[in-house]
Amino acid sequence: MKGLCSKIALIISISFVLMNSLFVEKGEAAYSSKWITTRQQVAAYEQVSGNPLAVGTLLPNQFYEVLKEDNGYYYISFGNGTAFVKKSSSLLVAKKVQKSLPTKAASNTNLSIITKSEAVVYNRIDKEQKGIAIIKGNIRYPVVRKSGDWYLINFAGQVGYIHKNKVTEDLGIPVLMYHHMVENPQETPFYNNSMVIKVAEFEKQMNYLKQNGWRTISLEELDAYLTRNQNLPGKVAVVTFDDNYLSTQKYAYPILKQNQQKAVVFVIGGKVKAQAQPWDPMTLQYMGHKEISETEGVFSFQHHTHGMHLREKDTQVPYLVSKTTAEIEADLVKGREYIGQALKDPSSIQYLAYPWGQYAPHTIEAAKAAGIRLAFTTETGNVRLGDDPYTLKRQGISPAHTMDDFIKKIEGTY
Repeated sequence: MKGLCSKIALIISISFVLMNSLFVEKGEAAYSSKWITTRQQVAAYEQVSGNPLAVGTLLPNQFYEVLKEDNGYYYISFGNGTAFVKKSSSLLVAKKVQKSLPTKAASNTNLSIITKSEAVVYNRIDKEQKGIAIIKGNIRYPVVRKSGDWYLINFAGQVGYIHKNKVTEDLGIPVLMYHHMVENPQETPFYNNSMVIKVAEFEKQMNYLKQNGWRTISLEELDAYLTRNQNLPGKVAVVTFDDNYLSTQKYAYPILKQNQQKAVVFVIGGKVKAQAQPWDPMTLQYMGHKEISETEGVFSFQHHTHGMHLREKDTQVPYLVSKTTAEIEADLVKGREYIGQALKDPSSIQYLAYPWGQYAPHTIEAAKAAGIRLAFTTETGNVRLGDDPYTLKRQGISPAHTMDDFIKKIEGTY
């Protein structure tokens, strides 16, 4: 009798577990989460470059899952990260959520879209569809899949659909690559050098970005986006300078500062002295610790190796390919500490540009061991979700590139 009772109890227990799992699959388990609803339209924001950016609008009588909250805000899942809405009398905690919540969509893929204008997110794609929310124009958003004329997305705990007419497919984020610049290259030894551009051309390009709504972002923001921890607008670019030339401070710095733009300088640690030599347009000079400290508000400084921006004399093979994993790691660690003297924070140096864009599998292994999170090549292209973080492409800018070329590069169509 005791054995029979035990078997009955086990059967009941298993049945309860199975019923509970079915309950979860139907979406009913979402009741245990906190959901909010709103009496009227409410703006949702995301932090971009340290400032709140309006990214969407919650619609009345819809339900949104709360991921977390603090004294002032509710946080909901939005795209690559979260959006926040201010707590107010317009927002209500839902005591009872609608009878059958939509099942959450599958994981996001590497496909993403950019909204051309305000785009309504619908709960379904038939005649009975209702708007869940509105996503602002010029917002990047990851996609689960495309279904006919619709893109399926995750939005605040449920499935949403956006029509293809409201968006364009994301062609990636441009990481622009510059080196040296002078006012009149034809009067210097750098005439016809593909890595040296006119100051006036650089200014024209930066002005174009500003006048056409492009934001310049940091590598920290790009990193967070690629690891799916941050949302970004559609029109964003990263401006980078290789080698840490003094012309970057003399010419690029005031232009970027005037435009309230930011850029990244990849530093050859072994070339950095206490301060730079007096400016001479006929030679290559490097910013020192003094200049690095003075320009940190506009520039962030990252790695271009310490003493491995070199090639083997006989074979011309770059050191980052010819040296051992241990040697490369030691160089990167040394450079990180040395460059960090000016920044007072060596741990901030987490990104690397390979000299001449060249690397080998063991180079990547060494970079990872040295604490590098992203590494950049010189291969042409924009950066997209799902790209290998240690072989990221850039858009090199040379004197041969016209303004039309520049526009195509930032738009990902070059």
